[in-house]
Amino acid sequence: MKRTLPFLLSLIVLIAVIANSSEACTSFILNAKDGSIIYGRTCEWGAFDAESDVVLVPRNYSFVSDLGGGKQGMNWKNKYGFIAINMLHKPFYLDGMNEAGLTIGVLFFPGYAKYQSFEAGKESSSLNNADLTSYILGQFRTVDEIKTNLPNLRVVYNIDLEEQFKGTPASLHYVVTDSNGNSIVIEYVEGILHIHDNTIGVMTNSPPYDWQINNLRNYSQLTPYGSVPGTKTVEGINFTPFGAGAGLTGLPGDYTPPSRFVKAFFFTETSIPMENADAAINQASRILDNFDIPKGCVREGTFDKYSLGYTQWSVIGDIKNKKYYWWTEWNRQMRVIDLDQLNFDGDKTISIPLDEERVENIIDRSKDFSTK
Repeated sequence: MKRTLPFLLSLIVLIAVIANSSEACTSFILNAKDGSIIYGRTCEWGAFDAESDVVLVPRNYSFVSDLGGGKQGMNWKNKYGFIAINMLHKPFYLDGMNEAGLTIGVLFFPGYAKYQSFEAGKESSSLNNADLTSYILGQFRTVDEIKTNLPNLRVVYNIDLEEQFKGTPASLHYVVTDSNGNSIVIEYVEGILHIHDNTIGVMTNSPPYDWQINNLRNYSQLTPYGSVPGTKTVEGINFTPFGAGAGLTGLPGDYTPPSRFVKAFFFTETSIPMENADAAINQASRILDNFDIPKGCVREGTFDKYSLGYTQWSVIGDIKNKKYYWWTEWNRQMRVIDLDQLNFDGDKTISIPLDEERVENIIDRSKDFSTK
């Protein structure tokens, strides 16, 4: 009984965390034959409308981290300019790319994220976890630099920020990829920093990264190859396949983080080799479509009181060529920012909405058939 009770409590927590798909995200990396590195991610945020903008942050922009309770943390100026997507028009960035091509995705990590504790006297090396995105984008160009420097910082949780985000806890982990193709997952669990080499290039939400990797062993039998075409005869009865697609029978089809992790892994691992960035971007957009959550099919709560989990926007980062693409729930036309064309020498941030207006940009081709 002494062993059973902790196990049951852990199981209940795990089930509750996995079931919470209203704040779900999926990310992955694709590599092309020409050396291009393509990052893709979706943002499912069901707690409220994220009202996101794309923000240009110039070089040498000043930051000060609020640790909560009237305590001020470290301040810094960023070395690198960057583009990032915010939430609620605030300087809290969920995704972004800097001028060196370093790309970061912030993914929800409920039930497991627990950051380092505040220590008096160490304010100058402490920042809140919501500021970690802008710090990484502004200070580093490679994953190796992050591995060296991040252990020297204290990343703490500022509970005061929950009020700014409508009571939603900022339980987060981070996936970072550089122009060398190196990728890491950054997680704070029980107050301890864990930096995982993201060798398979995939991340979703809870449980932690090492659990997700171990869970792949449950699907080692999956293959993209279906059964050999033709009729099989058993006990005098002929059995003919209904159609193609049997190879990945058993691939999870729900929207829980472990299932999305497994799907993202197999979709990227079974991708036909892509010649260049354009081909990889096309493939990434097709893969991302598999993780779109239509409004209504994921509802967290009770029958008469629930939040919807749905895809608000998706991103593709062409890391080598430093191009940042996105589309949204309201307008699926792909848009792009070429970071090499931007001026990062300004003295203030510049924001533009993800959508100029929230309507589909549909092109009418009727005139191409008109003879009038």
